[in-house]
Amino acid sequence: MKKILLLILFLAGIAAVELSAQAGPERVQALRVAFITKSLELTPEEAQVFWPIYNNYQDKRDSCRKALNEKKRLLKEQKESLSDADYLRIANEELKIRQREVQIAQEQQTALLKVLSPKKVALLYVAEEEFKKELIRILTEDNNSGKGGKK
Repeated sequence: MKKILLLILFLAGIAAVELSAQAGPERVQALRVAFITKSLELTPEEAQVFWPIYNNYQDKRDSCRKALNEKKRLLKEQKESLSDADYLRIANEELKIRQREVQIAQEQQTALLKVLSPKKVALLYVAEEEFKKELIRILTEDNNSGKGGKK
C-alpha cells in the first residue's frame, strides 16, 4: 500500500513539474481544463463529450476576438486618414462581430444542453468568470515571484 501511495505522489509531482514548466497558452489551457472540470464536477464521460464542444466554440470565439482586435489596431493606426464613412463601416463591422459572438454562445449552449444538465451549463458561465479571476491571481503571483508566466 505504501508503494502505491508513493507512486501516486511521485506521478503527481511529475505532473506538477510538467504543468509549471509549460509556457503561457499551454499552461492556461491546462489550468482552464482542471478548473472548469472541477467546478462543474464533470464525470469522465461528461468531460469526454464536453471538452471537444467547448474547445470548438472557444476557437470560434477566439476568431471573433482576433477580428475585433484587428479592427481596433487598424483604427489606431489609421485614425488620422479615415473618413466618416470608414469609421461607420468599422463600427458596423464591430457590431457584426459582437453579434456573431452572441450567436456562437447560443450555439454552444444548445450543443452543451444535449450532453449536460441545465445546471452544469449555467454553472459553466460562473466557472468561466471565476477562472478569469483565478488566472489573474496566478499570473500576478508568478509575476511577483519572478516567474513572469514562463520558465
